[in-house]
Amino acid sequence: MKVLFYGCLADAIGPELTVDASGCSIAQLRDRLIAEHPTAQEALGSNRTRACIRDAIVHDHHVVDRTDVVEFLPPVSGG
Repeated sequence: MKVLFYGCLADAIGPELTVDASGCSIAQLRDRLIAEHPTAQEALGSNRTRACIRDAIVHDHHVVDRTDVVEFLPPVSGG
């Protein structure tokens, strides 16, 4: 499956990864990504970072399919 990152997550991990995570929950995917990319722990482990599939925000218990594209949206600040 394809996983996309934006903002500080893209800086820490890169803009895109392909992972074999079919059958994992979003929480399990987060844990796996943090284990493989510890520099992303602060942003990815935050409860403010949202996962999105097909233009819909999904919760951590959502189970992903191999055809999904998961996007992680970090917190945004502005002025």
